[in-house]
Amino acid sequence: MPAVDETTRTQYGSDGFVVANDVFSARELETLRDRMTEISAGRVPSFPADNIEFEPGSSVARKINQCAQHDEVFMSHATNPRILDVVEALLGPDIKLFGSQCFMKPPGGVEKPYHQDSAYFTIEPREIVTCWTALDAATIDNGCLWVIPGSHKGELLDHDQPWQVGDRVDMQVRDEQIDFSREVPNQLAAGSCSFHHSMLLHRSGPNRTNQPRRGLAVHYMSSRSRWTNPNVEKPSYVLLRGQEYEGCV
Repeated sequence: MPAVDETTRTQYGSDGFVVANDVFSARELETLRDRMTEISAGRVPSFPADNIEFEPGSSVARKINQCAQHDEVFMSHATNPRILDVVEALLGPDIKLFGSQCFMKPPGGVEKPYHQDSAYFTIEPREIVTCWTALDAATIDNGCLWVIPGSHKGELLDHDQPWQVGDRVDMQVRDEQIDFSREVPNQLAAGSCSFHHSMLLHRSGPNRTNQPRRGLAVHYMSSRSRWTNPNVEKPSYVLLRGQEYEGCV
């Protein structure tokens, strides 16, 4: 894993994302994949079943929500110093866990259209850093992320285009708001991590292969951040590094 230097911070500031290669070993990836399989199969009784989502019209798991908050294996990953050192360089020394998700992307798994995470994350300032760890190689064929470099420096766009996921309606950015000529694939080798800004426009493609494309996303914020949703009570966020601040999250 390369050192976190000024070049890394400059690239992140310019593009809104940066890649760290070969962060996790094959054994570490196997542990995470095995735990993902156990939870999605319902073999971990302590894990909330409502946090598991399925492919539309299928019993095949597509997503596990808040995995680190409810499972020690994924919390161990979220607190790994190899990740937190990068996050600290990008975000500052006072770090809290905002959220976490396992993405299964099984064979035939559906795409996720363009969006900005900050449309769903009611935190100010909008500077959450996501560490996306490739548990399998992420390629164009199996549905890697696509990003619009530099789009994190723009405004939060309206997410007002309906997107049907089975019996659930999600929202996305309208196609006419996207400059598709600027998009690039963020292909990753298994064990590599991509760190992206919560304002970065990104999507993922469908999985057109016969193997899963599994990824683990952990979202980090500064403990100086503020909760901005007046309609929902502020959750309790775990401090991972640094200190708390009065009146903040």
